[in-house]
Formats: sequence, structure tokens, C-alpha cells
Amino acid sequence: MDDQTLWAAFTGCTLTHAQWTHASHVRTAFLFSRQFAIDEAHLRMRAGIIRLNERHGLTETSARGYFETLTRAWLVLVADARLRSDAATSVELFQRCPELLDRSLPARHYSKELLGTVRARSIFVEPDLSPLPRVP
Repeated sequence: MDDQTLWAAFTGCTLTHAQWTHASHVRTAFLFSRQFAIDEAHLRMRAGIIRLNERHGLTETSARGYFETLTRAWLVLVADARLRSDAATSVELFQRCPELLDRSLPARHYSKELLGTVRARSIFVEPDLSPLPRVP
């Protein structure tokens, strides 16, 4: 699926549960970071993920569903990689920054203990291991 098709499927809540993979999360973060400043991208992506989760029948709880800190962290990591790599598409981004395919990338910044808290799931918390990059 190309970026335009992914964007339409995400914003239209037509991505299936099977299509909503780690790679599509990262690609969606790329698309948001390309269009909006980081704070607005975060707000819009949050709303979209919650809508998509609802469409998939996922009941949001303190242990499942939308994860505020990881969403913001991934969005920042992707936006930073996009700026560093000058990638024009999400496919180019993966080619130039393959580390984004590693689901454990946030562990460079966050301890397992911190990410295991309800607080980190419900509100953004700053990393306890290493700061996230600064992006506009």
C-alpha cells in the first residue's frame, strides 16, 4: 500500500486489524509528521488511533488500547528520522532508517518499569533513560 492509500485508509478508519501493524503505525507517524508540527501531529494521530481501535472493537482499558507515551515517543523518533534522512515517502524512510522497524527502539529511552505504568499509558511521560530527540 502506498502512502496515499495508507493515509486514506487510516483517516477513513478502513484499515483492518491485520493491516494495523507496527510498520503501518510508523508509516502513519511519518505521514502525520510530514504534514503537521509535532504537537498537532500528536493530537491528530491520537484521535485517529482511538477511532481506529474503536472501529476494530477494541475496548480501551488501563492495560489495552491507546498508549500515550509510546505514541508520542514513536512520533518523535519517526519525525527525527524523517528530518535526518530527508525521506520523501515512508518506504524511503524505512530504507534509510531501518532501525524504525525495531519495535524495541523506545527501550533506548524508557525503562520497562516506566512503560509498565498506567501513568505512561494515559499521559505522556518523559524518558527515564535517554532524552528523545527535539523536533519542531
